[in-house]
Amino acid sequence: MRAYLALAIIISTLGGTAIAAEPVRLRADAWCPYNCEPKAEKPGYMVEIMQRIFADEGGLDYQLLPWTRAVEEARAARIDAVAGATVADADGLVFGRESAGITTNVIIVRRGDKLRYTDPRSLEGKRLAAVLDYSYGEALDDYIKAHAGDSSRLELAAGEDVTDQNLKKLLAGRVDAVVEDMNVAEFALAAQGMDGLVEMQAIDGGTPLYVAFAPGPDSAARAAKLDAGIQRLRKSGDLSRILARYGLGDWAPVMANVR
Repeated sequence: MRAYLALAIIISTLGGTAIAAEPVRLRADAWCPYNCEPKAEKPGYMVEIMQRIFADEGGLDYQLLPWTRAVEEARAARIDAVAGATVADADGLVFGRESAGITTNVIIVRRGDKLRYTDPRSLEGKRLAAVLDYSYGEALDDYIKAHAGDSSRLELAAGEDVTDQNLKKLLAGRVDAVVEDMNVAEFALAAQGMDGLVEMQAIDGGTPLYVAFAPGPDSAARAAKLDAGIQRLRKSGDLSRILARYGLGDWAPVMANVR
């Protein structure tokens, strides 16, 4: 296979721009159901979408990498793309027009806790667990930035399995609340058998998620190809079938209210 690729000249042309037939190097930390373990039977629906769309272009090289490092590697063009990005937490990368999902942030507390979140002031006297360099919307991002060095108010997780880390801290009483994406939280809680032990409160109306590309000569063409591919999968019904494997529906109806 390698010899074949070395000899063959395989290009995909989109809008007059040629894209070399090399695997697209996609990285992110595990954030199921968006992107999961690379060798799993369900590697994440964004991964499956990328596999479908870039199959004719050398395929997909998907591996896990801590989020901060993944974004840094993409900005330096040492990888080609990151999965599950928002415009706020992956600035400097190239975004297409089509989102690849929507993230709704939730505050998670132990069942029976009386905390009701209305704004960051609701967290007074509470210890919040979040993920380093994730974006949770302007108000909460500002709160996290303001208290990043105060361990009595905030604990930031980094590395692998950050969602599981934070949920376990919550149930052990080490933190009072966790902020996380709703789909990710529900997926992790079900996988760990913890879904009956917590309560979740949505804190925003949703933010578009993307596969964001590293700046470079191929980035605009790849972003356009992903846009066209998502539209094609949606029209054929294949997108709905991929999402159904993860218990999800198409995000497009929700996006109509977000924009």
